[in-house]
Amino acid sequence: MNSAFSTIILAGGKGQRLGGQDKGLVPYQGHPLIHRSVGLARQCSNAIIISANRNVARYEAFAESVVQDNTPNYGGPLLGIQACANRVLTNYTLIMACDLPRLTIDLVQPLQSALLDQGPQLDAVVYRQNGFLQCGLVAIKTAALASIDSELEQGQRSIKRWLESLSLLVLDSDDAYAFTNFNTPNSFTTPL
Repeated sequence: MNSAFSTIILAGGKGQRLGGQDKGLVPYQGHPLIHRSVGLARQCSNAIIISANRNVARYEAFAESVVQDNTPNYGGPLLGIQACANRVLTNYTLIMACDLPRLTIDLVQPLQSALLDQGPQLDAVVYRQNGFLQCGLVAIKTAALASIDSELEQGQRSIKRWLESLSLLVLDSDDAYAFTNFNTPNSFTTPL
């Protein structure tokens, strides 16, 4: 566990490609999908905050805090992060999507180490795989979460664009397997 970090797990989406099911609560290998994210977050952070817009009572079984964003109609992950930001009591935050059950501690720890080692000029660290930023796993200084406010005021809701506006370190990864989103019913029948 790294006591300098808290984890925000993003589980507040519409689940459109799953017929509207709450993705984090869809069973996978005998447990709700979010179970894997929570297990990983417990290994590498001090506290867990879940961003969820429905089934709040069910999510409360998994984390110290469950937060709904402040807009109707599922405003997107930036709004979820913004809503959770004031619950973070550590200097550093991991942001993790609940639909990436193949993430491991071996992927998280290099992000944490890079952020801690780079000094005050760096805001966040993220992976790039096959030329694409993998925005479902981010290590960030908690103070940098405040920059979401100005992004949203400008109508900007993309995590990728928000991260690119920060002092960002990008680490390359060739592990396409780890960043496979579970977004469709077929995903949930795939072994790890």
